[in-house]
Amino acid sequence: MHDNIEIGNCREEDLGEIMTIEQASFAGPWSYELFVKEILNPASLFLVVRHSSTQKSIVGYIVCWLVADELQIQRIAVRGDMRKRGIASMLLREAIKYSLNANIAKATLEVRSSNRAAIGLYEKFGFSTSGIRKGYYSNPSEDALIMWAEMGNI
Repeated sequence: MHDNIEIGNCREEDLGEIMTIEQASFAGPWSYELFVKEILNPASLFLVVRHSSTQKSIVGYIVCWLVADELQIQRIAVRGDMRKRGIASMLLREAIKYSLNANIAKATLEVRSSNRAAIGLYEKFGFSTSGIRKGYYSNPSEDALIMWAEMGNI
């Protein structure tokens, strides 16, 4: 499976496929315009996974912000038919590798408290829950877990 995989920067021509994944993955999907802003944002790390043996090539993406000494993970999603194949781990590993090269000391994110798969992924990478944002999400209303990791421990 990983033989036909390539991780690279997002291009605007990737956004059609990204929007399909985004809308299927999140109750509150980001807009096309917001993704365009992320491509142009110098503080944003926006990576995609391309898979050459599938009809649509974009199978996952991650959007992170590099702010001061923090990696702030904003979005990570994998196309439904390509989940459970290690793609989210590959994206997270690549973002962490990039961050370590940029001397980033820690990483943070928010995740729905019911999203056990994502929480398990983040814990595998050394993230732990440090707080809760009550009612952070809508559609449906749900708390967010605030998770942190020290880059030296990942």
